[in-house]
Amino acid sequence: MNILWISDFGVHHNIGGAQRSNLLIIEEGKRNHLIEEFYYDTDPHVLNNTYDMIVSSNLETLSHNIPDIISYIASHPNHVRLEHDANRYLTMPDRKKLFGSCKKTFFLTQFHHDQFIDMYGDIFQNVEIIPDPIDTNVFYNMEKVREDKILNVGFMHHLKGTENFFQYVVSNPDLSFAMAAWGDPSYEDAAKSINNIEWLGRIPYNEMSELYNRYTTMYYHPVFYEPFCRSVGEAILCGMSINSNHIVGSLHYYNEIGEEKFKTQCHEAPQTFWNKIHELCNRNPERVSSP
Repeated sequence: MNILWISDFGVHHNIGGAQRSNLLIIEEGKRNHLIEEFYYDTDPHVLNNTYDMIVSSNLETLSHNIPDIISYIASHPNHVRLEHDANRYLTMPDRKKLFGSCKKTFFLTQFHHDQFIDMYGDIFQNVEIIPDPIDTNVFYNMEKVREDKILNVGFMHHLKGTENFFQYVVSNPDLSFAMAAWGDPSYEDAAKSINNIEWLGRIPYNEMSELYNRYTTMYYHPVFYEPFCRSVGEAILCGMSINSNHIVGSLHYYNEIGEEKFKTQCHEAPQTFWNKIHELCNRNPERVSSP
């Protein structure tokens, strides 16, 4: 098939979890399909081409930059939605238009889907649950001796619980912490000023598995819910204990299906996504070209 993949950013723009997950799925899809990627800085003439299918992902920036992008996506007869976030940026009419057009709607966890129903009503059809893809050949428990420290990672932001982490550190001066993060310089200054934090700064992604295997525990208490949270999922697979709250999707998913299924389903997520697409093609051969 000739597929248009529409999302605000790719991993070359932003190293966030959604972009990395999309990359793994796109790479798997390119084994059997022609996939054109459309981002906020792509030549808009790409939208004039003909595609057998559109896959839409994060659209906050594009929905502001291209006002009719939701109508463009929703008008395609074979639109598949891969939802990564909370979708709070759309108006309710646009949200209904976008999801109402879906031949399949992918959420990252049942917790993710449940949050959408709570916030927006039961307006979602043809729903599939597939977790963020994680390469378990890279992220696994290396059975190393670990330092008894509590790790916090990722982009520092209020909604990501950065202030919660600092409060926990200050309240527990007898514990040792490590922070591999980036973001607002004021957060970095705060981290460096606290004696029981080992400041690591931004760690290259290809070194994250080693990092997760270095310490005993990860701390992550976001303020707003996380549909999955790649870093928590990766840390679990690397054998870390997780100190978190009840609004992290990967923890819900892990507790629902257990360690082995969690490992298998995260590893196989790209193939599972495309298997579901192939099922869709086989059911609608008159509308979708065979892969």
